[in-house]
Amino acid sequence: MDIFFFNKEDVYTGFSMEEFSKVRAILQRKGIKYTNKVIDSSGRWVGSGTSRGNFGSFGMNTNYEKQYIVSVRKKDAEDAKYFVHSVLHS
Repeated sequence: MDIFFFNKEDVYTGFSMEEFSKVRAILQRKGIKYTNKVIDSSGRWVGSGTSRGNFGSFGMNTNYEKQYIVSVRKKDAEDAKYFVHSVLHS
C-alpha cells in the first residue's frame, strides 16, 4: 500500500483479535486503505539485555500477548475513526 510513514494515523490500537478483524472489515467495506501491525510480546525474545531473554513469558497475561494497530492516511483518519467507533460500539 502507499501509506507513508509520516502521512498516517493510528485509528485502532487494541488487544482483541475479534475487534481487529471488525476494524479491518469495516475499513475495507468503506474503501479506506489501511496498514496494520501486530506486536507479539509472548516472550519469543532471546539474549541478554531483556528480562524476557532470561525468564520467557512466565506470569504474562495471555490476553495481552498481541497488540493490534491499524493505521490509515491522515486525510482518511476522521472518517475511519467514525467507522471504527461505530463498528466497535454497536
